[in-house]
Amino acid sequence: MTEKRRGNPPFQFRLDPDLRLAMEKAQKEDGDESLAGWMKRILRKELASRGLLDK
Repeated sequence: MTEKRRGNPPFQFRLDPDLRLAMEKAQKEDGDESLAGWMKRILRKELASRGLLDK
C-alpha cells in the first residue's frame, strides 16, 4: 500500500546570505507572515503580469 503525499511538494534552493537578508527585510516591510508566503505572492504577481497565471 502506497501512502499519498498531501499538499504540494516542497521546493528547496540555496540563497546567498545577502539576498536572504534583503528578502526578509522586504517581507517584513510588506507585512507578509513568512518568507515563503512573501515569495509566493511576489512570484504570482510576476506570473500574472506575464499572462502566465489566471488568478
